[in-house]
Amino acid sequence: MTIKSPTRITVFATSNLPTRDLGIGSLIPISYSCDPYPMPAFLPKTGALLVAAFLISTAASSAQDQLRYNDHIRPILSENCFHCHGPDANKRKADLRLDNEEGAAGILSFEGDDVTQAELVARILSDDPDEVMPPPDSNRSLTEPQKQQLRQWVAEGGKYQQHWAFEKPVRPEPPTELSQPQWGKNPIDAFVLSRLDKQKIQPSPGAPAHTLIRRVSFDLIGLPPTPEEVSAFEKAYAANSDAAYEALVDRLLASPHYGERMALPWLDAGRYADSNGFQGDGDRHHWLWRDWVVNAMNDNMPFDQFTIEQLAGDLLPEPSQDQLIATAFNRNHILNGEGGAIAEEQRNNYVFDRVDTTATNWLALTLACAQCHDHKFDPLSQKEYYQFFAYFNTIDETGKVDRRNGRVQYADPILKIASPEQEAREKALGKDLYANRKIIKDDQEQLDQLLIDWWATNPKAESLPENQRPNLGRDFVAIVPANQSLLQAHYLKKVSDNAAWKEAQLNIDRIESETAKLANAIPVIMIMGEQKPEEQRETHVLDRGDYESPLEKVVPEVPAVLHTPPAEAPRNRLTLANWLIDENNPLTARVIVNRYWQHFFGIGIVKTAEDFGVQSEPPSHPLLLDWLAREFIESGWDVKHMHRLILTSATYRQSSVGKPELIRDDPENRMLARGARYRLPAMMLRDQALAVSGLLDGRIGGRPVYPYQPEGMWLEFSYDKFSYTPSSGDDLYRRSLYTFWRRTVAPPNMFDAANRQTCTVRGGGTNTPLHALTTLNDPTFVEASRIWAERIIREGGNDPTSRLRWAFHQATAHQPSDTELTLLTGAQTKAHEHFKNHPEAAAELLSIGEKPADKKLDPIEVASYTHVAQLILNLDEVLVKE
Repeated sequence: MTIKSPTRITVFATSNLPTRDLGIGSLIPISYSCDPYPMPAFLPKTGALLVAAFLISTAASSAQDQLRYNDHIRPILSENCFHCHGPDANKRKADLRLDNEEGAAGILSFEGDDVTQAELVARILSDDPDEVMPPPDSNRSLTEPQKQQLRQWVAEGGKYQQHWAFEKPVRPEPPTELSQPQWGKNPIDAFVLSRLDKQKIQPSPGAPAHTLIRRVSFDLIGLPPTPEEVSAFEKAYAANSDAAYEALVDRLLASPHYGERMALPWLDAGRYADSNGFQGDGDRHHWLWRDWVVNAMNDNMPFDQFTIEQLAGDLLPEPSQDQLIATAFNRNHILNGEGGAIAEEQRNNYVFDRVDTTATNWLALTLACAQCHDHKFDPLSQKEYYQFFAYFNTIDETGKVDRRNGRVQYADPILKIASPEQEAREKALGKDLYANRKIIKDDQEQLDQLLIDWWATNPKAESLPENQRPNLGRDFVAIVPANQSLLQAHYLKKVSDNAAWKEAQLNIDRIESETAKLANAIPVIMIMGEQKPEEQRETHVLDRGDYESPLEKVVPEVPAVLHTPPAEAPRNRLTLANWLIDENNPLTARVIVNRYWQHFFGIGIVKTAEDFGVQSEPPSHPLLLDWLAREFIESGWDVKHMHRLILTSATYRQSSVGKPELIRDDPENRMLARGARYRLPAMMLRDQALAVSGLLDGRIGGRPVYPYQPEGMWLEFSYDKFSYTPSSGDDLYRRSLYTFWRRTVAPPNMFDAANRQTCTVRGGGTNTPLHALTTLNDPTFVEASRIWAERIIREGGNDPTSRLRWAFHQATAHQPSDTELTLLTGAQTKAHEHFKNHPEAAAELLSIGEKPADKKLDPIEVASYTHVAQLILNLDEVLVKE
């Protein structure tokens, strides 16, 4: 079988090999995300075991060596025992706790040499269904190798270790005893090569120059290199590869498009969107925060400052406007403006969201699991959850949508950002509106008194139906002529003849229209802001997370398993932010560098980027992870330094074309014996099409835009209230980063993007048929192919061969092979014949998109090259980063 697209298979690996050969012998589920390379439909047992051993055996390589709790025992207990005998006191059975040494001491002890006297061993080896653990009805069971490992561990003293992620990282020395010391470019490579040496695997050769420039361009700026850039780099690379490559990396790090590319994963993590969510899904102006992120990335803002400003910028002394905008990070949550929503319930939901987002983003802890009860696996209690919750529970918000301006809806606290001209105009309009309303008010009072007098004396008034009676004190409602008195007629005539009244009303209508347009032009962003000290809410543990069921009162604090903030520090968000980036925090630096690694390699050193807790997958290269974490801290949290370090390593620069046996044994490339290869995100596929066609508008920042979208997508969810009007002109061709993101109906051509409802730090690629249909038929891709076809004809040369070579090189960064050129030539010739015989089809194809066609070119020829352009944009090597 040949697997040509990302496919997920699960292999349960067992082996008859003696345990001492690999240091493991348990039944290990391994999930593989296959590279698009030919590979057998099955994995040999030894190959699967190799990967399993590589991932979880970090110290003991033989069953005769002493077992390590973190590497061998914790995974077994966590999977099979902690659910009933773990940190969650509410669910704990038999008052037995196995997740720490104190709780388990009583069932690990034994006398003499008979380890079976230890109750833990006796229970797991028992044949009695009433005694055996795990119990038969628990849907959990131990394999024989797992039982033997537990038995050996107890015999060796049953020593516990704290979970690796809760221990402060210490900078290890890079390995020096290496098979190819000359291979490495920096310390990263020493750690990688040391692991490969132990597995007796050779690293892959370096990728060719054209592959490197395309790879690093997508990774750093999210756009393909131009043919001119490729040619210049290949020339420089041939003269001095290291110098040329480092210069390329430095140039891209300095590009203003770097911030746009690096902002994308942070927008997913920050659940950024341009609307509020829920029914109605009102718009918001949080694009200001999106631009703040882009600018912070471009400015290489140190990550500690990046953290503080987003979590507590409002608590800094005399915060700047930018620092207040930064705090919109924790106002990016969904906002419920439905009429039946309970304000206090929604407010609590927003705080729950901030707890989860902060814990996931900086700590990679599933703290949300402790919202209703103690965490079942990690040492995180429900009380500690609400202590963390308390940091965010004093925001000056109501849980309601406090302000509306047409489709824009937002809740206090807010920041209104108007220019001096806009402020002056807003003030003038307000003054003008007041004056005209006063004219109406003064005249209306006189008219109303006339009406009141008439009503009191008119004998026919009582006979009128109630729904026809005038509304006294308000605008007069006309009644049927048969019941009008002379005084009423006088009233109506006075209204119709009152020129000042009529002019004032027209002025009011005009002013209100201008005011609405001005209000929409002035961005208003939701930010963080504390209640006054005397008004701050108390925080209580909530029974089962129910906001109406408060239990004991708590104050802001952090989980006890981690380090503690200084006792003298006030317990507020600023202290929390400083605690997160304190060098004693064992998680933040590890979590963030792991996400950087995930960005460049497609998978983190810890695969579960969202979870570093007990249930997480252990790091593939634990020493490298700790080295990177310490390097990050000691560099002053220098983001670009870390990116440059990873990109200039020999590990990153390897070819992604792996040997068949390497792909077979390590399909996810966890051993890093080759370069990363995976499908580009949907946003970058769209941007790539616009870039090669020449349509891409490279402006940085600004309001969201509305590219092509199927008609009617917004109507159903909004009950016909929200229509979608595509942008026009250059706005149609802006980068996907700037596409308006409606939570309830996400952009339809971005299949693999996060839903932006909640914090997402580990995305997933996709290769669905719908995605393929989009890249072939979406107006953006068709129009880009059409405009690119015109460029191919104008700039590619005078004959089909040179044109096809030019187009292929522009999209792939290298020249086509003879076979590829033959296939492309055949496709263009066949398409030309088809459109020649069906000119109406050519005209229809060339009519797609707003950009007008070049009337100087032959439409049949343009249509044929449009077909080829679409084909090239859908080639595997154009759709993937390799």
